[in-house]
Amino acid sequence: MSPALRPGWRDLPPPLRDRITHLLGARVIGSRHPGDSGVLPGAQFQVQTTKGNTFVKALGTEQPGPLSFLRQEIALSPLLPEAAPHPELLWSIDEVLPNLGTWVAIGYSMRAKVRPIDLSWPEEDVAALIRVVRSIGEIEAPDDPMFLPEEKAFPTNSWEILADTRPAGLANHSPWLMHRLEGLAEIASHAPDAIAGTSLQHGTLRVQNVLLPAAPGEKPLVADWIRGSVGAPYLDLVSMLVHVRTSDGPPPEATLRRYGVPPGTEPDAVTCWIAVLAGHYVKSSMEPPPAGMPELRSYQHRLARTAVSWLQTRLGF
Repeated sequence: MSPALRPGWRDLPPPLRDRITHLLGARVIGSRHPGDSGVLPGAQFQVQTTKGNTFVKALGTEQPGPLSFLRQEIALSPLLPEAAPHPELLWSIDEVLPNLGTWVAIGYSMRAKVRPIDLSWPEEDVAALIRVVRSIGEIEAPDDPMFLPEEKAFPTNSWEILADTRPAGLANHSPWLMHRLEGLAEIASHAPDAIAGTSLQHGTLRVQNVLLPAAPGEKPLVADWIRGSVGAPYLDLVSMLVHVRTSDGPPPEATLRRYGVPPGTEPDAVTCWIAVLAGHYVKSSMEPPPAGMPELRSYQHRLARTAVSWLQTRLGF
C-alpha cells in the first residue's frame, strides 16, 4: 500500500485516538507517515508528542487476516533477543470499542535516529543492509514454540503442487518453467535439510522494513516482526536480495559474491532456498488477493520473476 493511501492519525476513529493518546501519556502535536515501512495495510504513522515520538500501527475488524498478524507481532516482540535489531515495544491495544468493533494497535519507541534505505542504491546502503540482515542470522533463536523451524513456517512444496496442477496462470511467468516443474520440485524437496539451523529468522524481510542509522553511533532497526522462526543463518540474506533486486537494486548473485554468505553455507543449500522462494512466489502470485491487500499479488509476480531469473543463473541453464 502506498504511504499516501495509508490512513493517518486524524483518520482514526476519535475513541481510538483518545485511547492511544491516553497510552502515550502526552499531548499529540503532530504526526507523519514515515514511509512504507510495513507489510501490513492499515494506519501506520509516527506521532510527535510533548514527550517524544512514537511509531503507531492500528488495524480494525474489517481486516481480519492482517489483524492476526499484528496480534502475532505483539506476542512475539517481548520474546525477541536483545541483540536483534528490533524497535522497543511501549504498549499495545486489543479491545472492542463501542460501535467500532475490535481494534488492535501497537506503539513503538522512536528514540533511535534511523532512515529508510536510499532506493538509488548507493554502495554504502547496500553494504549497510547486508550487515544488518547478516547480523540477524548470527543470533541464536529463542527456544520458544512461537519460533517455528523455517521448513514448517514457510511452504517448501510449491513446485510440487504446480507440477501436479499446471495452472493456466503459469503462462504469465517465464516459459523456462514449463518443462522444468518436476526438476524444480526435486531441488526444493531437499529444503528440510538445506534450510535447517538454529539461527533467528525475521521471515518477512523487505527493503522497506529495514531502517539504517541516520547518525554516527546509532543502531539500525528492523520493523514488522510478524513471525519469527529458526533456520540456517543465510535464509534472510538470500530472501532480502530477491526483494532488493525487485526494488531495482543490484543483481543478487553479484551481491552475494561480493559480500559472501555466512561461514559453512553450502552453495547447493542456497540454490535450494532460491528454488523454494521462486516456487512460493510463482504459486502465490496466481492466487486471489487477500482482503485489504490488493497489490500483494502483483508484487509477488515481480518477486517471482526476480527469483526465477536468479535460479536460472544458479543452475546455469
